[in-house]
Amino acid sequence: MTTGDFDLHHAGDEPHLIREIMRTHQAVLNVFSRRVGMPAARLALMRLLGTCRSEAVGVMWIARQLGIDAAAVTRQVQAMEREGLVERCKDARDGRRSHVKLTDDGLRAFLQVHERAHAFERALGADVSAEDMAAAARVLVRLRAALEALP
Repeated sequence: MTTGDFDLHHAGDEPHLIREIMRTHQAVLNVFSRRVGMPAARLALMRLLGTCRSEAVGVMWIARQLGIDAAAVTRQVQAMEREGLVERCKDARDGRRSHVKLTDDGLRAFLQVHERAHAFERALGADVSAEDMAAAARVLVRLRAALEALP
């Protein structure tokens, strides 16, 4: 059966890689948030700030590093600031800009959550061998590079 120019039937032997990546991505995000106690997006921001240690970094730099827009970073930073996890300071050269860094409480929270994230990853090893996990990671890195190279 076709609809317009699209064939809705498959031969049955296609790997449906993109569909499986998307389904797995959604499952990982859901389970990760429950098991780790923090959404993956928040952990990514905290990890980035944690690697900068006490150095304050700009919102635009964070956005570029995480591959998300600055407005999303600003919303996350505002929420984390209310929770006492980050502090902002004005840019000495441009008062319209601010820099962000983890507070001591933020660093402690990051270290706790970071360990839970590693425990989550280790728990996956109960069902998937280390070799398969490494192979999957290699394939995903190559796929991401191929996607980023597309015009």
